[in-house]
Amino acid sequence: MAEMSPYQVLGISEEASFEEIQSARERLLASLGADEQQQERVEQAYDAILMQRLRLRKEGKIAVPDRIRYAEQRATPTPAPDLSVPPPAGKTSSWIHRWLDTPTLADTLLPTTAILGGLIAWVIFTSDEYPSLQLALGLMVSIYFLYRKERRFIRSFLLALAGLSLGLLLAYGIVIPLTGGDAPGALLVGITFGVMWLITNFLH
Repeated sequence: MAEMSPYQVLGISEEASFEEIQSARERLLASLGADEQQQERVEQAYDAILMQRLRLRKEGKIAVPDRIRYAEQRATPTPAPDLSVPPPAGKTSSWIHRWLDTPTLADTLLPTTAILGGLIAWVIFTSDEYPSLQLALGLMVSIYFLYRKERRFIRSFLLALAGLSLGLLLAYGIVIPLTGGDAPGALLVGITFGVMWLITNFLH
């Protein structure tokens, strides 16, 4: 008994189009189930037809579509999604992630806490003077540490200035009215430096 040709294995004619060849292969593979021997036979027939068509193409006798895929090039099945893993964060959390930093103790947290805390202590010991110098030094400290992270001076300067402005706004806009204008300077500077400390350490 003569051996079946690749076309006979797939059950198609030699004039079949590429779509018909591919459809026959997929239909046969689906019907064979777990019969690996028969699946291999179908794949070999499919590859033999494609190789023949490729040879004819090189000879200029036929046009073979570029989308042809050989058996060894079959796509790896896409794994099912792991439902135990939470979905990726949305736009809001990605926006927060771009702006928030995770500072280390040695890099910024301890130095800024020590320096700004020292400036607050200075205000306490010189309570009869307006803390202009201490605020200016605090601004420079904030600019320095932001620049060390960012390496962008204008952005660092604007963030530090925004921290100083927001801190003063909170201090003079909330604390002064609540205390009837009798708030100690150290408290006002402490609130201002607290805002600056947060921006310096946790924004980037």
